[in-house]
Amino acid sequence: MHTIHPPQPDLVALVLTLAPAQPTPTPGHLGRAAHALLLRLIATADPALAEALHNTETAKPFTCTTLIGGTRLPEPDARLFRPDEPAWLRFTGLEAAVSAHLLRLAQTPPETVELDGHLFQVQAATVDPAEHGWAGQTSYEELGAPWLLAHRRPEFRLRLEFAAPTTFRSQGRSQPTPLPGWVFGSLLDRWNQFSPIGAAQEMRRFAEECVALNKYRLRTRAIPFKNQVVQMGCVGWGEYICLNRDRYWASMLNMMADYAFYSGVGYQTTVGLGQVRRAASGAVSDHVG
Repeated sequence: MHTIHPPQPDLVALVLTLAPAQPTPTPGHLGRAAHALLLRLIATADPALAEALHNTETAKPFTCTTLIGGTRLPEPDARLFRPDEPAWLRFTGLEAAVSAHLLRLAQTPPETVELDGHLFQVQAATVDPAEHGWAGQTSYEELGAPWLLAHRRPEFRLRLEFAAPTTFRSQGRSQPTPLPGWVFGSLLDRWNQFSPIGAAQEMRRFAEECVALNKYRLRTRAIPFKNQVVQMGCVGWGEYICLNRDRYWASMLNMMADYAFYSGVGYQTTVGLGQVRRAASGAVSDHVG
């Protein structure tokens, strides 16, 4: 009898719990260091894939957070991490090749990792949402089936949590305002680039013309980047309402809202921006950026 193995998930969110051996001050935003770390971790098993991910000029099939935790220091753009206060780092994969490496790292994590020249011990690694609220794994088929096959009734009000600073590129400028067309257009672009299941481009027009940002609690946050560039992004939550209650298009928006947990939203999601997830009405959780 042949054993049937379930397919590997296309979508994986890995959370690493980290702590330094001694009190360690770092820059306040380590998104680029996390990006470099992920490529190094992949390169230990697949140098060719790591190089391809580094060199690609199209959207990359992963996201990274900055290191979450620590204490803000009086100095501009600095945080302090302590051994008795574990921090965490999150990576997501948007296609099977990257996600397979994240699953490998969850099963056999490294003992230590280096971020911006600072060494951290890896205390835990998980893709289990029962162990960490930002961990998870699924496939495009599993994520999309409830909405594409109409197994679930769509919600016509969708609340998204912008847990890390989120911004969009429009007409050559960064725009830290989560307008419906930008949010769901960003999700649509990533879905169609990495998913084996296509989604209709008309969804962008529906979001622009038939969806409103109904309620929100947002504030801007400045993130320092290299060469003294400061990137502005929004954090908080926004609630989107379908003005046209078309069930099909509402189902597509619900699918994209679920996808945001893995794909991120907007600009610079591979260096710590745009960590977004669907949220129930009410208070949202701690930020991740």
